Amino acid sequence: MQHIYKQIYLYFNCIFIFFIRISFISIILSSCTIISEEKKILFNQVIFKKNHNISNNEEKKIILYKKNTKIKYKNLKNHQKIKNLFDLILDPSKNKFTQKIIHIKKNSNFFNSAYASKLNLSDINTIIKAIEWQVSFRKINVNSTFHLIYLKKKTNSKKNKNILLGIKVNNLDKTYYAIRAPNGNFYDENGVNKSKIIMNFALLKKYRISSHFNLHRFHPVTQRISRHLGVDLAMPKGTLVLATSSGKIIKTGFNNISGFYIVINNQNQCITKYMHLKKILVKAGENIQINQKIALSGDTGRTTGPHLHYEIWINKHAINPIYAQSFFVNELTKKERIAYFKISKIILSILK
Repeated sequence: MQHIYKQIYLYFNCIFIFFIRISFISIILSSCTIISEEKKILFNQVIFKKNHNISNNEEKKIILYKKNTKIKYKNLKNHQKIKNLFDLILDPSKNKFTQKIIHIKKNSNFFNSAYASKLNLSDINTIIKAIEWQVSFRKINVNSTFHLIYLKKKTNSKKNKNILLGIKVNNLDKTYYAIRAPNGNFYDENGVNKSKIIMNFALLKKYRISSHFNLHRFHPVTQRISRHLGVDLAMPKGTLVLATSSGKIIKTGFNNISGFYIVINNQNQCITKYMHLKKILVKAGENIQINQKIALSGDTGRTTGPHLHYEIWINKHAINPIYAQSFFVNELTKKERIAYFKISKIILSILK
């Protein structure tokens, strides 16, 4: 009898030691390599460099700036709603406009010119995101100009907050505008933004997320720490899966890990993936529209139960779908358009 108790004790002791080790490793990894604010900034810089041919010297400036300055990731987002924007613009007693001009000189480029104008990385990133769909930053002509207008918002602290309201670009005898709307996105003088695809994120609100995006998740099946590059949405087997955006089916198939899966090219370097499906309703090479039925959810592949695994990739980098909305631009609603044109009229009068 004593021998049995001893065996039970050793068994539970081994389990206890195993979980202690796993917890210890998770803590070390979390403190060293889990996605931090700095990593999100670095990811943004990688995309910035790749899209705009940043040289090594310019990259050193970014790194040097990052070392000497604390930047909050939320300030790097283009999608930043401004409460009561219209009221702030109409109340000059509390806020005032400031203007800045970036002049592209000979043997220079936009980044160096903006940096010389004492704009920080956050400012430069906002400008690029606001107007890159109209202007190619690889083809900025010498003597081109960027006219910027900021709203200097007074806060409770001693520091004022500068909010980019509008941009006017003169390049190759053409003029381009980007005006901030109350929803935080930028549109041209006609209230249009054709920069990016429209993405429907309704599924993220409709279904419970059973497992979040995590580069160091403890996998429930393998009992190992591995990357989880998407979100798991808990839904009954056989639930209709709708395409979150229009695009082209570039791959469908089956493997032991993903089960039945679909990969969609949504253009603009954006790819979405759907995994653990019960049945695929589309074929590779097929063009599909947003909200089109593409599959039935299931529990195929390596899973612990029915769910949909959903991923978003931009420029070959997996991003957290929860934060992905900042990378996409939606059309203005009727109510938003009315407010936008009231605001843009004031901003355009200053820029012109």
